Amino acid sequence: MPFGQLHNFTSRTIIILCQNLLIKKEDIMKRILLLVTVFLVAFGTVQFSATAQETAEKDYIVVLKSAQTDSASIHTLKELGAEIIFEAPQIGVVTISSEDPSILQKLEENSKILAVAEDVDIRIFDGEAEALNLQEVGKAASVQPDLYEQYQWDIKRVTQNGESWNINPGNKETLVAVIDTGVDFSHPDLKDNLVFGKAFFPGARPGEELKDSGSHGTHVAGTIAANGRVKGVGPELAIASYRVSNNQGRMNWTGILSAITTAADDGAVSANLSLGTYSIMNDKQDRALHLSSKRAVQYALQKGMLIVGANGNDGMDLGKRMKTEPGKGKVYDGPLFDTFTSIPGVISVSSSTNRDTLAYYSNYGSSNVHLASPGGDYGPNWPNPENDSSKRDLEARTLSTIPVAQGSYGWKIGTSMAAPKVAAAAALVKAQFPELKAQQIATRLQQTAEDLGKPGHDEYFGHGLVNVYSALQ
Repeated sequence: MPFGQLHNFTSRTIIILCQNLLIKKEDIMKRILLLVTVFLVAFGTVQFSATAQETAEKDYIVVLKSAQTDSASIHTLKELGAEIIFEAPQIGVVTISSEDPSILQKLEENSKILAVAEDVDIRIFDGEAEALNLQEVGKAASVQPDLYEQYQWDIKRVTQNGESWNINPGNKETLVAVIDTGVDFSHPDLKDNLVFGKAFFPGARPGEELKDSGSHGTHVAGTIAANGRVKGVGPELAIASYRVSNNQGRMNWTGILSAITTAADDGAVSANLSLGTYSIMNDKQDRALHLSSKRAVQYALQKGMLIVGANGNDGMDLGKRMKTEPGKGKVYDGPLFDTFTSIPGVISVSSSTNRDTLAYYSNYGSSNVHLASPGGDYGPNWPNPENDSSKRDLEARTLSTIPVAQGSYGWKIGTSMAAPKVAAAAALVKAQFPELKAQQIATRLQQTAEDLGKPGHDEYFGHGLVNVYSALQ
């Protein structure tokens, strides 16, 4: 009997049994159980082994006591049955994989290991890009940058309508690291400023370091240093792509840390991190994340690289105690911080609008925002109680480069679009004042920011809106 016929037969039989009032409830349940059991066994859907889930392979983040990865530590991990997935050798952090359900306990008991936790999902702070309709816009004007002139209110806002470029537009000796989903190296507005790409995810194949697994990284790169139909904050800056996501968009935590340390070794002046994860410091996983990311940030600062981070798109006060309803997610029993932006030394950026207000989605917090920068939104009438999308102002978003295959130019909103403007600003300050150290650059950006909101530092805009023109004076 075909599957569909047996399924229908079973359903009809149960209904008939239940409708027959002369049959006792116990008999009904016995017959139902018998029918269901026969059905499941016949089609092989009953599994009597309980070991499948217990032996499933899992990835773990291991923070070694040693500040650097050494051969003895790697040998120890392998002896415990771990497969090495990725290393950040400069800071002693390793991602491993194992099917052993007791591996976590074994690692925790090992004297060479400082912290260990199951691997985490890393978020990118945006949705899909909406491509600009170039047929409606028309062909490129004879004098570029036509799309900048028409749409890029955000770049104009922080560069004082491009006046900062007359002081210093950047140079090819000043490198900004884009640690992201990758960058499309074929894009005409980027290719002259892209100097190299590297990949930091397991199984990366040659050539993938020159591509974007989505559109996020290409949009970020254009915000920093596009120089064509659209403009970046520093149109003459050099960009390097450190791709940390595979073709499915998955990112490896240790791969991200390795990208940070490698970018610092490569001499990058600033690095943009429009990615992260939330953490509190009262469980093992968060401790491992905090310790490992702190090592990476300290390493970068010692090498002279300033890290700029997007502080997230959940509209949350990151300094408050956060709890979810029972059964609806993780309970954060304590102040909720963003990794990486809560790590000392990282510039945390919130997102502003074309009206100089805090974007509705932007995270904030009295100790978690250093600067604000335009990330865009849908105008003053969105969101609205009616959920009426016709009231959205689509040009209140930010326009930048996206992969050529996806349309070349696209709209996005988010703190992901805000942070790279600050990363570019930091690089331009270094180009203008090469004697300044990383923390001095951060201080200058904060001191020259345009105050928004409450007078002085506040929980929404930090020290204010980044002002490249003032920072270069």
